[in-house]
Amino acid sequence: MSSWWPVSVRRSTTLAAVLLSLSVFSLGWFGMREFMRAQLSSGAISNTATQLDRMADAYRVGSAGSGRTALSAAISSGGALFEVVTDSGQPVISSRELHQLDPQWTPLPPAPAQAPPDWSTTTKATLRPGTHPDWREYRTYTVLGRVVEGVPADLIEPLGRQGDRLDTGLAGASDGKPQRLTLYLFVMPWETLRIVKTLDDTLKVFAPIAVLLTGLVAWFTAGRALRPVEAIRRGLAEVSGSQLGRRVPVPRSRDEIARLAETTNTTLDRLEHAHAQQERFVADASHELRSPLASLRAGLEVALTHPDRADWPEVAQRSLLDVQRLQRITADLLQLTAEVPAPSGRVDLADVVAEQVAERALQPGPVNRSYVDGPAVVSGEPVQLERLLRNLLDNAARHAESSVTVSVGVSSGEVVLEVLDDGPGIAVADRERVFDRFARLDDARARDAGGSGLGLTLARDIAVRHGGSLRVEDSQRGARLVARLPQADVPGEQ
Repeated sequence: MSSWWPVSVRRSTTLAAVLLSLSVFSLGWFGMREFMRAQLSSGAISNTATQLDRMADAYRVGSAGSGRTALSAAISSGGALFEVVTDSGQPVISSRELHQLDPQWTPLPPAPAQAPPDWSTTTKATLRPGTHPDWREYRTYTVLGRVVEGVPADLIEPLGRQGDRLDTGLAGASDGKPQRLTLYLFVMPWETLRIVKTLDDTLKVFAPIAVLLTGLVAWFTAGRALRPVEAIRRGLAEVSGSQLGRRVPVPRSRDEIARLAETTNTTLDRLEHAHAQQERFVADASHELRSPLASLRAGLEVALTHPDRADWPEVAQRSLLDVQRLQRITADLLQLTAEVPAPSGRVDLADVVAEQVAERALQPGPVNRSYVDGPAVVSGEPVQLERLLRNLLDNAARHAESSVTVSVGVSSGEVVLEVLDDGPGIAVADRERVFDRFARLDDARARDAGGSGLGLTLARDIAVRHGGSLRVEDSQRGARLVARLPQADVPGEQ
């Protein structure tokens, strides 16, 4: 932005409106002026051509014997500038005012010798008035010309006459032979100049007033339009870490600013929710980390107080368990807060289930059974989906009495993954709370020391990021967790 352009939106809008209106009015003024000049000049030329035709007709009538009467009425305006010349270039008669305006006037040339009877021309002639008081006469005129053949001598002689009418100074001699004359009549621009000057004088007054009114309207309109923006700015300025409940006012108008205010309030809602969630998360995380840290510190302090009576291998084993739990909690927290890329690959959940069940068959714990109903391909990241199934199996294994059952299949365009244990189950009232971070349920489903309290939270987060869902559904016995993911198109299948 240039240094001369104002930074304020209101001022820049007003300045832009003023400049635009000034440009529009200037172009309109110029265009209207030239249009009127062209129209008026065309009308003046047409009127002059009509009068020149009357002059030619008067000479033709005179050649038929009607004489000087037609010539006396041919020039209707006493201020007309005209000239009649012979083929030899000698002036027959010219208006007296023509010589007054230009004392050094030289006659216009006659028509070419081979010119047809209907010959006409449009030329230019410049008058040089010298000391004439009306300086505006010093200009170039448009001149129209016609040819009249066979004009008798009694309408021509004597030559070199000056006057306001064509018959001025005629001698009436008839002994000469008929001649061809060239008639010239000047197009008078005074009416055109008068009207154009009136237009200029009028617009010189009203154009600045119109530009000023445009600037004032733009100033007040911009101020009124920006008033809600200023209210939104003040509302946002009052929002702080301790006052996230403040909201900006929404204008009653359903325009862009109203939608901006609504979007701002929606964003503030999300920020407030995220802030509250973060506070709960920090509180829960600090509480969960405090327990293994306290246990680790207490065990080490007791062992160091009585080093000779401490069973150091057992102390190291307990400390290792506490450190492992801290590690699991930290890893799960990092997983929940990490940015996960959008799913891009193809993963067959049937293969994932088979691998996990086969791996757990070699470990002590409840019996793991799986039921796979054909391929179950989804779009996703293999590591993330393996983590989802592993967390569900870990949760089921901690609470199962004897067995964990895994099934996977396709239903209505979705891949359905179910993990069922034969443990105490989850009450209906706790089916959503079980997915909260570090949620504690009743004693029957309380976490044991091996869990981080984030397994189900992380599993649901992975399912949602893959466009699916994870819920606790009804079962005859134990807890039944069901993940539903969109089925991916398999290349080559119809």
